[in-house]
Amino acid sequence: MTTYRVVQTEPAFEYEPGKVWGPYVDEYDAHDRVTLLREFDGDGVIESGEFGAPCGIRTVDAGGPGGVLADV
Repeated sequence: MTTYRVVQTEPAFEYEPGKVWGPYVDEYDAHDRVTLLREFDGDGVIESGEFGAPCGIRTVDAGGPGGVLADV
C-alpha cells in the first residue's frame, strides 16, 4: 500500500529539520501537514512509498502508531 510522509526541512514547533511526520494514507493529509509547518515558518517535503502502519490527521483513539482511522 502506498503511503505518504512528510520530512521536515525547516525548523517549526520544537522540531528540527529531519523530523518525519506520518505515514498518511491520503496524500491530502501530507499536504495539510506541510501547510501547517509553513504557517509556523517551517517547511517539509512529501515522499510516497511503503512506510509502515499509516496514521492520519483525522484519527480516533490514536493511542499508538497508526491509531484508528475515522470514517470521514
